[in-house]
Amino acid sequence: MSNNILPVKGTHDIFGLEMDKYNFIMDKFYKISAKFNFQSIQTPIIEHKELFSRSVGEDTDIVSKEMYSFVDKGDTTICLRPEATSSLARFAASNYQSGQMKLSTQGPMFRRERPQKGRYRQFHQINIENIGEKSSYIDFEIILIASTILKELGLVADQYKLLINSLGSSEDQINYSKILSEYLNHYRRNLSETSLARLENNPLRILDSKDESDKDILLNAPKINEYLSKESLSFFNDIKLMLADNNILFKEDEKLVRGLDYYTHTAFEFQTNEEKRQNAILAGGRYDKLINMISSRDIPGIGWAAGVERLSNLLSDKKNYTKIPKKILYAVQYESYLSNSSILKQIYGADISHEIKVNKNIKKLFTYADKNKFNFILLIGEEEFKSQSILLKNLDDKSQKLYKQNELLIVDEIR
Repeated sequence: MSNNILPVKGTHDIFGLEMDKYNFIMDKFYKISAKFNFQSIQTPIIEHKELFSRSVGEDTDIVSKEMYSFVDKGDTTICLRPEATSSLARFAASNYQSGQMKLSTQGPMFRRERPQKGRYRQFHQINIENIGEKSSYIDFEIILIASTILKELGLVADQYKLLINSLGSSEDQINYSKILSEYLNHYRRNLSETSLARLENNPLRILDSKDESDKDILLNAPKINEYLSKESLSFFNDIKLMLADNNILFKEDEKLVRGLDYYTHTAFEFQTNEEKRQNAILAGGRYDKLINMISSRDIPGIGWAAGVERLSNLLSDKKNYTKIPKKILYAVQYESYLSNSSILKQIYGADISHEIKVNKNIKKLFTYADKNKFNFILLIGEEEFKSQSILLKNLDDKSQKLYKQNELLIVDEIR
């Protein structure tokens, strides 16, 4: 029996190529969000459970089944955040003054789901949120930013699709809920247990059901877009027009409601076209009700979240994602050979990835350099040390040259 302590089920270590992809995604995310004038923010990983009970919904799977919660020593019920939008809404409720509060964040989230490829119990998200004002342009821009990031990550059009829908205003939802409830009540006996509970509290969420029997019942259900007010239809049409004008392909999906209670008007999802993968890679919508659910303030907002692990799975394993393309190994047979500080200073000052390695066996130094994908090796063996020289070998094209130690300009030679 092994004594090794393994990662907790549903968690994973990020290392090597996965870490390179992670950093690549974060770099693109921060650059593009800054380009659209979003400010970076970090919120606590732990929050009051009540924040999510009131925002996400007490009867949702996230709160009732998946959230990690506990009572601390002060008898306060705390949880690990299952998503970031509610935390940013909490921040906005206390700090919003006027205009647009444009926020970007990233970090780990926690849900006790069934682990599978691309889905973990600790997973990472990137979030974009625009809080404070409501306009069709703001909704369009939020989708535009998402589309821009996916393209900058190198994903191509046939890898994913954009689905959009309008959930209408709060008034539209109340009216439609009554009509949908009347229809679904005829099929109570055939509804899943989960949908039966939702029928009493929030029938709109039945549209998001994954149960096959529910899906069959919903085929002939009234469509929400048939019950939108003129204002809601106009708002949605303006968004679609701007998407079309900017060559962002989309498909309307009247069953797209998103899984959370706080959405109004625009809902959207970028889904992968590849089979055997998690479908949604980035999703969001407008949440004009959210901040009022957790405070006395009535502030509109819209945003999206994307799973970093899911995005990473879509990126090629063959691409080099590291920021610094050149790697150099400074290899010596004996530690005393590192006495030439001018070479070390050049290495420390150059915009290259480097490592210092000491080994009496020169063959092992070259094997190490090849195995770890170094582009260059700087070598000082016994012969080089005696002659005050240094060997620079290009491991990509196998060329090499011997230099006097006091004459070598590393940056010039590795360009």
